[in-house]
Amino acid sequence: MKKTFLTLLVTLFTLAAASLMVVQYVQMKRTVTVSDNLFNISVNNAMDDVIDQLNRLKVEDYIEQKDRYKLLKYKRVEELNDRMRQIIKENYTIFYDTTLVEVGVTLQDSIRLLHGASVSSSDSNAIAHYNSLLATRDRLVNSNEFYNRFVDDISEYVVDNIMTSSTFNHELLDSLITNNLMVNGVDIKPYIGLYDYTSDNFLYCNSQGQEQKLRESPFKYRIHPNGMMSPNEYFIVLNFSLSSLLLKENSTIYFAISFVLIFLILLLFFLSMRTIVKQEKLDEMKTDFISNMTHEIKTPLSTISLACEMLQDPNIGSDPASNSTYIGIISDENRRMRMLVETILQSSKMSSKNFQLNLKEINLNALTESVAANFRPQIANRNGSLRCQLEAQPALILGDELHITNMIYNLIDNAIKYSPTQIEIEISTVVKDSQIVLSIKDHGIGISKEDQKHIFERFYRVSTGNVHDVKGFGIGLSYVQQVVALHKGSIDVDSTPGEGTTFRITLPKE
Repeated sequence: MKKTFLTLLVTLFTLAAASLMVVQYVQMKRTVTVSDNLFNISVNNAMDDVIDQLNRLKVEDYIEQKDRYKLLKYKRVEELNDRMRQIIKENYTIFYDTTLVEVGVTLQDSIRLLHGASVSSSDSNAIAHYNSLLATRDRLVNSNEFYNRFVDDISEYVVDNIMTSSTFNHELLDSLITNNLMVNGVDIKPYIGLYDYTSDNFLYCNSQGQEQKLRESPFKYRIHPNGMMSPNEYFIVLNFSLSSLLLKENSTIYFAISFVLIFLILLLFFLSMRTIVKQEKLDEMKTDFISNMTHEIKTPLSTISLACEMLQDPNIGSDPASNSTYIGIISDENRRMRMLVETILQSSKMSSKNFQLNLKEINLNALTESVAANFRPQIANRNGSLRCQLEAQPALILGDELHITNMIYNLIDNAIKYSPTQIEIEISTVVKDSQIVLSIKDHGIGISKEDQKHIFERFYRVSTGNVHDVKGFGIGLSYVQQVVALHKGSIDVDSTPGEGTTFRITLPKE
């Protein structure tokens, strides 16, 4: 898969995910707006019904039970007064003819015949009916004094006197509002207030401390008890601040969940792409490994084949010196092939979870010197130098001799491979705290910072493809790192391109 195509795919997917998030956010805002509008419509419809019902109620329904009997008594008195006025209207000649009757100061409260007046039987009945109503009203109010006081108290009773905190029927108001909200699909109980706008005072609030929020609420509905007007302006006020917050919070939660899901999808996509890229890179490294391995094995096989042909030549085979030379070549190439195969096999074994080291006490100085001695002739043939400064005392560690040997061998072999001109290798050991530090330094081509991040990865090689200027499979340093890790040590590299490389291995002492 080409890098350009991968970049394009990642860019398109990122844009798609970002667009999806924007669409989700816009949809959430639209949903909140629509929900708010529907909520407001439902509340307004419910309150229209409430106001209509309140305006159609009788005045006595507005006030509390303890004050209701006063109003009923007053209404009965008013009814008697109306009937008495009607009698006066229908018999005005009797009540207004001073030759027949004498009228008191208050027309409805006194009437008596003048001395010697003569009236008909129908007039007598009207007068008797009037006096009967008057007696009934007087018994109802007990006395004129009580009646006059009650009339003064009841002034504008139908509006102002019932709109007080002590008389208004708050239970009726709460019940009407709650029921009508439920009918219109609003199942959240609001804060309810009865507000006198003229005096900026709340006559009633079903929850203390909510007055200021009720003042700021948009849900205000003018009320005219019994359809009558008043000098004061009264409003029923509702507040649904909590419900609105809940609606927005729920929408925010849903958006957050959507965002997390989109993020997870995006994360999974990037992880998948990363796996694909790594897989392709691994395939390339494996292809490189097969190509390099084929080349590495083919070279000693060709050399061995050529040496065998030379030994089979009668003219050369009879010369003991030539025989010894060609047999030595065959032996060296065979040892080289065995070392390559051993490295591959050991690296494969160490990847197994059941792999175990064969631990024993090892003198790291002696083992390092022994491995270095095997390279001295090869380095001397190239006019190079290998210096050992093994100062760690004591240099005893608990380790697997085979793998420690292969580890040192790989590092020295790499130092030789990556020193194309003059070979200068320095090996040292020192004791640091309770650990031994083994350093192998060369003055070769060095390793770039970017390559240093990957040199311990299996099959990774700085030189890739079919270029074989440096021999190897790309598993040597991976194997070294495995050995160090199994011995509970650490390895780090310090390298500058063109100046050389230093590998430092820190191992615990015995």
